[in-house]
Amino acid sequence: MIVEYEPVIGIETHVELVTDSKMFCGCPAHFGADPNTNVCPVCLGLPGALPVPNEKAIEWIVAIGLALECDIAYHSQFHRKNYFYADQPKNYQISQYDVPVCSGGALDIETDGQSTRVRINRVHMEEDTGKMIHVGGGGRIKDADHSLLDFNRAGVPLVEIVTEPDLATPQQARAFAQELQAIVLALGVSDAKLEEGSMRFDANVSLRPKGTDELGTKVEVKNMNSFRSLERALAYEIDRHGRSGGRRAHSPGDPPLGRERRDHRRDAVQGREFRLPVLPGTRSRADRDLLCPAGDNPGTSTRIARRPTVPLRRSRPRSGVHRRAGIGGSGCDRTVRRRGRCRVRSQDHRQLVDGRGRRFPAT
Repeated sequence: MIVEYEPVIGIETHVELVTDSKMFCGCPAHFGADPNTNVCPVCLGLPGALPVPNEKAIEWIVAIGLALECDIAYHSQFHRKNYFYADQPKNYQISQYDVPVCSGGALDIETDGQSTRVRINRVHMEEDTGKMIHVGGGGRIKDADHSLLDFNRAGVPLVEIVTEPDLATPQQARAFAQELQAIVLALGVSDAKLEEGSMRFDANVSLRPKGTDELGTKVEVKNMNSFRSLERALAYEIDRHGRSGGRRAHSPGDPPLGRERRDHRRDAVQGREFRLPVLPGTRSRADRDLLCPAGDNPGTSTRIARRPTVPLRRSRPRSGVHRRAGIGGSGCDRTVRRRGRCRVRSQDHRQLVDGRGRRFPAT
């Protein structure tokens, strides 16, 4: 009996915010400065330096959450993600674990004339890492003579948007990424320049027997900075999984498929594999030096509530927030392409949620 398999795909998107300063210090967060000039004791992790959250970054992540129809926590919490970063001098990343700013939500996409609703698991706030420059060997770490570190990017506000595994094709993944880019551009919270790393994608993909809920072995392809790379990487992994028989991690006697990070390009030299390291020391704990009051500041909440809703990139109304707002597609699409802002008046979908799950209208 031939078993048919279907892909299961989830996307993690990292979006750098265009604030004037970094997430937890006053250093400039601008791209293109000379190496190691936008640094201070806080973002260098020097002893005694305490972080202070960037209010504008908190306001903007809530705006993203509202545009994605998320529930906004009145009180959130930062955590320290402890494992070795060569390009993060603190040796941990300030992120969020069990109390993200935004949770739930959804985004509608359209491919081949069919609409798909992609659920959002969470939208949380963290800081970006620095940049490693590999000298020699064509800029690849494997053949490099040595590496240089630029900490200008360390500490830049970074929003991570995590979907549920609701995507079924590489084309849907690409459509989701393009729609998300249009949203952050319309909100004006990020320049979303893929070529500069302002927007990056991690894709999780597995196969499962068609018609079942059982998930197979998940593989994560990381740090893709183009829609084409995202689509081609997923197509490659789906084909590779299919050739392996879609083996599931918990099937007795089946060898594990293995977690790999591969160069999916056809012209890759001998199809080299890049293994993801196992990090047994990875853990998260609450950062007692930091508080994250997302929605309890009346002034901030009022400014957030006046943010525009998401743009409709297609020429006809669709379901969800766009239909309720009565937005057409062509005008917003042109606005987004000019990297402008698409303003609409409707705010009936926006609401805030406190720590006990009670809902309040955003006024």
